[in-house]
Amino acid sequence: MTVRKRKRKNRYRGHRTHGAGNTKNRRGAGNRGGRGRAGSHKHKFNLYAGTFGTERPRLLPQSVTKAINIDFIVQSLPKWIAEKKAEKTGEGIIIDGQKIGFDKILGKTNVLKEKLVIKNLKTSKKASERILAAGGKIENAEETTGENEGKEEEEFAEEEEEAGEKE
Repeated sequence: MTVRKRKRKNRYRGHRTHGAGNTKNRRGAGNRGGRGRAGSHKHKFNLYAGTFGTERPRLLPQSVTKAINIDFIVQSLPKWIAEKKAEKTGEGIIIDGQKIGFDKILGKTNVLKEKLVIKNLKTSKKASERILAAGGKIENAEETTGENEGKEEEEFAEEEEEAGEKE
């Protein structure tokens, strides 16, 4: 049979002060060092040390990139042309990122047959390869991946060579 632990309050029944010493020791706010946060710069400093006196680091708002796959673009093209968010011209279908409400194109697609002219949109490496392979264009191209790859390594290698020559 299980034995349940008695609550502390009930264990102290019959003991006049409930473990607090003299009867006068639990009277008033002086027993706890003042009311509320009183003494937070003196005797209760450690309790509130991180909340004032120093500036807390502020969280910056995160920019959220709205991405879209090429598959979804192909599915949405008739609707966008009807709503005049995309234009069909001799070069191909012109898609403006500001009009459709997306920031970046990702490369997921089965087969891309349409020529797309992309404006005001960032593209991933695969997406740009697939759009160019289908005969499309990317204006204001900003490849987010592969743009600065290797530059830092080249600079580091040059610095190491210079350091080796000086020795």
